[in-house]
Amino acid sequence: MKNLILSSILMLSLSINFQCKNKSAETNSTEKPVMEKVDNTGPEYTSKYICPMHCKGSGSDTTGICPACGMDYELNEAYQAK
Repeated sequence: MKNLILSSILMLSLSINFQCKNKSAETNSTEKPVMEKVDNTGPEYTSKYICPMHCKGSGSDTTGICPACGMDYELNEAYQAK
């Protein structure tokens, strides 16, 4: 009787161990990072002065403040005059 109980406990612990290992392998294999493409053609990227956060609708040819977040515009190093 004692052997039967010990055998049952051993089988139960082994089955739980294998089930947990399989679930973690499934979780890791299906997770993939999502990369979002950024459209760098808007005024928030191409203006002479841009918001550091690249807020939608921001950007200007003169210094100022971003209307979306309130940060000061910075000179765009990549600015090319048209």
